[in-house]
Amino acid sequence: MMVMASSSDSETFTEKARRAQLLKAAIDTVNEIGYPNASLSAIAKRAGAAKSAITYYFATKEALLLQVVDHVFTDIGNLQVQAVAAHDEPRARLRAYAQSYLDYADTHRAEIVAGVEILVSHRGADGIPLYLTTTDEDSALLRQILSEGMQQGLFRTLPLHLAVSLVESLLDLSPTELQRDLNADLTELNAEIIRIILRGLEPSIE
Repeated sequence: MMVMASSSDSETFTEKARRAQLLKAAIDTVNEIGYPNASLSAIAKRAGAAKSAITYYFATKEALLLQVVDHVFTDIGNLQVQAVAAHDEPRARLRAYAQSYLDYADTHRAEIVAGVEILVSHRGADGIPLYLTTTDEDSALLRQILSEGMQQGLFRTLPLHLAVSLVESLLDLSPTELQRDLNADLTELNAEIIRIILRGLEPSIE
């Protein structure tokens, strides 16, 4: 995920806390009334703040909502890096990569639902949806895991971009279920996603 503007290291504790409060208000607003209706005024109302207080930290609605996306997917990426680093074998690394994403979805439901909605709904000045602007760098860790697994004969050989798309699509089933019901029980779904990913990549599958 591309890196958006983030808080400065020079911010005080109070300023960082205020910025976090505004991000939470933005997340709640997107989830309650949807991306198109998440105006700065609506976000300010949920934050219990003046609209000017938001523009002090975020110049525009776009800047604030893009920061939500960066916040969510940076957190996920950091968790995945940590989880994968604990393993050497590609299958174990892939399981850790997928499980850490699904665990985040389960424990940070409001955050990931809002992040996904913004990712899908937001369009840049060129009219391209944000989720279509991702690059190979955004999936570098997954690409590395899959490539190593294929090279070692642990995963079936198929075009790397296709393998990445299939894994990411299966993982996205979890936040999609949360978009339908924020209180959904993800236990069975998440377990099946892991099984299908690993079994689908077995070299014996034709």
